[in-house]
Parts: sequence; C-alpha cells; structure tokens
Amino acid sequence: MAMADTLRLLITISVCCCITGFLMWLFLLYNKKASIRILLLCSSLLIIRFLYPYEFPFTHSFYITRGYPELNEFFSKTLPLSSTGLSVAGILLGIWIVGSLWNGFRFLRHYLALQKSISLLPACTNEIILSQLDRILEEKHFKRSEFSIKENDTLESPFVTGFFHPVIVIPGLSLSEKEWYFILSHETAHYRHGDTLYKILIEILLIVFWWNPLFYVFRHKISVCIEQSADLLAIEDLSASEKLDYLECLLKVARQSQHNPLLTSAIPAFDGYADSELQKRFACITKSISNGAAFGNRITKYGFIAAMLLATFLSYGIIVEPSSTEIPADEPDSFTIHTDNSYAVKINDSLFELYVNDTLIGTFKDPENLPEIPIYEKETR
Repeated sequence: MAMADTLRLLITISVCCCITGFLMWLFLLYNKKASIRILLLCSSLLIIRFLYPYEFPFTHSFYITRGYPELNEFFSKTLPLSSTGLSVAGILLGIWIVGSLWNGFRFLRHYLALQKSISLLPACTNEIILSQLDRILEEKHFKRSEFSIKENDTLESPFVTGFFHPVIVIPGLSLSEKEWYFILSHETAHYRHGDTLYKILIEILLIVFWWNPLFYVFRHKISVCIEQSADLLAIEDLSASEKLDYLECLLKVARQSQHNPLLTSAIPAFDGYADSELQKRFACITKSISNGAAFGNRITKYGFIAAMLLATFLSYGIIVEPSSTEIPADEPDSFTIHTDNSYAVKINDSLFELYVNDTLIGTFKDPENLPEIPIYEKETR
C-alpha cells in the first residue's frame, strides 16, 4: 500500500473515531448510569477499526472529484531534496508516529510518577473515614479488601485510581462524618461505574489521534458526563435534603481545592477543578432533586449499541477515495477508469465506445484491458 493510501486510510479511520466519540458522548449524556461493558464495547470497536484498517469484498468506494484529488496529489508528491524518494505522506506519517510516541511517553511517565507518589503515602487511620467507607462498601456489597485509603495533607481534592485494587486518596480537610460519606460515595461510584479504566482508554485514543482537536473536545465533554454519573450514583439513595447537603459538600471542597500537578485528566477527581464543570454538575444534581435521576432506558442503550455497530460496519463498507478523469500530462494516453460510473457500448465485433459519467471518452478495441464494467449492445434502428 502506498504512503498516500495509508495516510488517507488513517484519516478515514480518524473521522470514524470522531463519529464514534460523538456517539459515546451522546450516550453518556442521556444514560448517566451506563454500564462500563457498553463503553468498553465502543472502545473495542475503535481499537479493532484502527488495528485492522483493511478493505473487504463488500467495501464500496465513494469517489470525490473536488478537493480530495488535489489533496491526494499533494500527499503523493516526492520532495525534491529527498534522495530516497520520501513523499509528503511519508513525512506526515512520521510526524504522526513520533507525536504519538512522545505523548505516550509523557503520559506514561506522568502516570507512573503519580502511582509512585501514591505508594509512598501513609494509610488512613481516621476512624470516622474508615467507618464511613465500611458503611458504603456494605451498602454496595463490596469487599473491604478491594479498597484502600491513603492520606495526603498537601492535597486538597480527593480522587480514586486503580483498576483491580482501587486506592482512594483523601486530602487533609476537616470535614464532618456526613461529608466524608458523600466524598467516599462519589469515589466508590467512579469505581463501580468503571471510570478509572474508561478514562485511561480515552487517553490512549487521544495519544494516537493527538493532532485531532475534536478528540480534546470529546475528552472534556465525556469527563463532565463521567463526573455527573458519579454524582447521581452517589446520591441515588439519598433524600432531597441530603442531596442539598451533598451540593454544599461539593462546593466546600471546590472552594478549598488547589490543582495538584501530579493529577492528570485520566484521574477522576471529586471537585473537577473547573468552574464550568461544577456548574453542570450542580445543574444535573438539582434536576435530579426536582425530577428524579434519569439514567436512560433500554431503548437508548440498545439503540446506541446498534448505532455503534452500524458505524463500524459503514467504516469498513464505505471508503472515500479521490477521483479524477483528467489525463496526466506525463501520461497522455492513460487515465483512471472507475467501475461505478463507467460503461462501454459495443459498436461492432472489434470496436467499443467508453463512457464515464455518460460522457464519451473514446473508442477501444480490446475490452480485456478494461476493469469489470457493463458492456451494452449499440441500439440499431
């Protein structure tokens, strides 16, 4: 496969991933209690589409005659100063790969530094905090051994990290027993919802498509939805007055929060660090108090799965390609024939006419040199 073809294919996959990311955001927006299995299915489809970027027999090419052919010609150009015949597409692919490796290295270094920092923190000894965690784990039917709590006096916002053995890191704040219950309910909800794993998958996609600004937009919007989901899961069994107390607790922690440089966007934090995000979470909780928490239904859930499967199938079934019927200057006797808009008319036993988009291109004698296009008999009067 030529460099330009490879680059076009990767760009097509990127567009498909953007569409999928948009669908994932819509799904989380209207299904706050979405199962992590459904979200993992979406991520798996994205990974499969990226790791297996090939065409199938049923794949149909959709040709674009304006803009795309010029872009393809630009990708295919060979640099005049390159002795090895390096093309523009090769350079862009090289930049893409180097950028992905660099961003992956930065993310891994940052994440490992955070995990090392957490491993050095002392275990929580506050009996009030431990008793509230035990209460939550009993209510949600979790084992005590699955969670551990660490203390950090320099941190101002709690967060949770880890996949199989989650660690909740709590700040050095003076809070009441009820407030600790709210905070720990929120952090355990992140684990129940699978957010610690899902946010890592989002970061991996962003590392691969680091050059696409839409992925940064989707990451932010999905992060807000994830925090709203954790809020709704944390307050689902609370009374209206207790939900108002939860809002006061969220505001209290947010006022005292200071951004920790070790925290990344892959770590769900209680306060969220952004005023706009807090406003959306407040609005979501307030709406749940008046209308009840709407977590979506089976129709939207299965409809989303169907839309994801359809988007994946279409990404394999339809390939966008450049099209041009112009005769190249260096090859005046050759041009490209596309099977979906071409046909031939048989004049006699040794002569045929070729039509492209119902326009006569010329005559030829040997049909075996043509692709598989329809051949019609010339009407006689």
